[in-house]
Amino acid sequence: MDDDRSHTPPISGGLERRCDYHRDDSPLGSGVGRPERPGQCESVAAGPGSPPGPGADRERKYPNCVYQPDGDGNWSVTMPINMHVTAPGEQRALAAIDAELAGLENPRWTRVLPDAPTAAWDSDGGQLVAPDRSVRRPRLGDAWTHVHVWELNADRVALHAHLDVIDLEYAYLHRGDGYHVATRRVREHLSASNWRRETPYRIEYDIEAARRADWGPTGDTKLEYVPD
Repeated sequence: MDDDRSHTPPISGGLERRCDYHRDDSPLGSGVGRPERPGQCESVAAGPGSPPGPGADRERKYPNCVYQPDGDGNWSVTMPINMHVTAPGEQRALAAIDAELAGLENPRWTRVLPDAPTAAWDSDGGQLVAPDRSVRRPRLGDAWTHVHVWELNADRVALHAHLDVIDLEYAYLHRGDGYHVATRRVREHLSASNWRRETPYRIEYDIEAARRADWGPTGDTKLEYVPD
């Protein structure tokens, strides 16, 4: 993250166009992240802005945290961005993930269900940006695997994975949880020989210790797509 974020960064106009929601809705997993020092994930206020270009770096090499709006119109840290993906070959990293999670050969994954508003911090553009892809794998009961994908450049994407757990206190009737289980399911789904995995892997989320403890195991994973 940026070392100096004393200013109030704007919310991307592209985010509001790409996430269809009512501003008064309470997001899943909403909770205000209280930064202990500058540079930590923090609450930001909504405002005008424009999305960055596709090559813009977001929060240094990878974004750290998922932001969602709270009841006061601010955007607050709610969940970790817990998977780092690279594809150093000719195929774009986003295309490699698309083929695995949203392609015609994967009908069990869907992008058609409504999403809670979600964003990552783009330190280069000074704004929050919506995910480029959001997919779920429905199943009987709750604990659906839910993945958000941000394209960082041709070679890199950032993934956030959680389980949709039914919770009637939230506007979307569920909240994100079970990060380590969700990342394990994603790793198991990416079972082809051209996916290399690094676990254990550690991601520095740069948040206060209490919030990190509330998250529990995050299932940090590094994936590399190496085509045949």
